[in-house]
Amino acid sequence: MKIAICDDDEKCTDNVLRHLDYYSLRNNTEFDKYVFSSADKLLKSRVKFDIAVLDVEMQEQDGIKLGAELRKRLPHIILIYITAHRKYLDDALNLNAVRFFEKPLDSQRFYRGLTDALERIDNTTISFYLRDGKTIERIAAQDIIFVEIEKRKTKVVTEKRSFQSEQHISFWSDRLNASTFFSPHKSYIINFNYVTTYERDYVILNDKYKISIARGKQTEFHRNFMHFLEGK
Repeated sequence: MKIAICDDDEKCTDNVLRHLDYYSLRNNTEFDKYVFSSADKLLKSRVKFDIAVLDVEMQEQDGIKLGAELRKRLPHIILIYITAHRKYLDDALNLNAVRFFEKPLDSQRFYRGLTDALERIDNTTISFYLRDGKTIERIAAQDIIFVEIEKRKTKVVTEKRSFQSEQHISFWSDRLNASTFFSPHKSYIINFNYVTTYERDYVILNDKYKISIARGKQTEFHRNFMHFLEGK
């Protein structure tokens, strides 16, 4: 598991490293940790990170813009923000999958966020074989933007293309069971990673797919999405 830590405050970086070392020891988990003192240095790295722990307020470039650039390069990276100011939460919400922690760092909440992040990574690495015309292609769960009922079949939409599946929506509901996925409507299962706009009664995925949130699902959706973003 490759983790990037970017903060221009050495004390904060050391604190995060101590928490990661403690978590590794207690959970028998190995992290490959890469420390960067600036956004520029991180962006020059060619490592494909699974998780990035970013300070929001840095001198050269703020963590929000850095996270946006990382997500362009690594669409499935899990972003963890640490900041002294909760006012940045709204900006963080626009970056899809985000863990947001306030300073001073709550160690237990940070550990729960790490556990959730690792479970999400594990649960989204499962793959499916789907038919695209005459070709059968393997896709990973993490690449699924949403699943939609289409007549008696289902349509599985990824960034590259859409697939027709013979499986019922219940098949996908049983298997797309990580905290990444949610059914806002009986006809859909969506991937929180691709939410780019959220209003009470709808979401927009990947800047182009507008999907309604059923009235009876709105409270549950909001709670799950906030938990997803904040790592609770």
